[in-house]
Amino acid sequence: MPTSHDLKGLMKFLAREEWRECFDEVFYDHFGPVLDAGDMDFEDIAEILGDDWAMTLWGCAFEDFLTQDFEVEGGNIVDEYLKRRGWKENAQAKNYMKALRTSVMSLYEVSEIVPGKSLAARDLVRGGDPIAVSEGTATSTLKQWDRIAARIVPVGHKRLRRRPSAVHAAGHRCAVRWPAADVRQKECEEAAGHQGRGASGRRLHVHAFMAVRYA
Repeated sequence: MPTSHDLKGLMKFLAREEWRECFDEVFYDHFGPVLDAGDMDFEDIAEILGDDWAMTLWGCAFEDFLTQDFEVEGGNIVDEYLKRRGWKENAQAKNYMKALRTSVMSLYEVSEIVPGKSLAARDLVRGGDPIAVSEGTATSTLKQWDRIAARIVPVGHKRLRRRPSAVHAAGHRCAVRWPAADVRQKECEEAAGHQGRGASGRRLHVHAFMAVRYA
């Protein structure tokens, strides 16, 4: 039986030709500027950053892909997967996929950290008050006022912080020097204001957050 956060079935569904082509477009949106500028392949990123961080970044692009609509049958891969294969998933897994479907990547400042349990996250791009987030892994390494790139999704009566495809990735903290963080925050705000809007709301690309993590 799939777990509540298991996306294996959805990722397998990605192998279908029509969705693979759509994902390739999103993948280039995220990685194209970096790969083209450095005359690199994605494998080169893994060599530079390590496999864990490379897969974290790949997951960022994948989860952005989950939020988008395309001119193919079904329109959105989450909607189409749940329509055709949803019977294979338990209720928690389906709710989690639906939450990711409408999620937004953003830059958060963390506080009130309770190791192994929770944290408070304040959205530095969209504003608003800090929100309580259930988080059992990253809270053991995060420190007060760290800034992280994340998706926060409601599941049941809780909000879960999801580092894109990184529940098993090494290092859950995006430590950023404050001057660099301020510059990247402004870039993210500009990206949020100028990039395409749809069901996913504001979209922020991987190359912006690569700069946040490694500035």
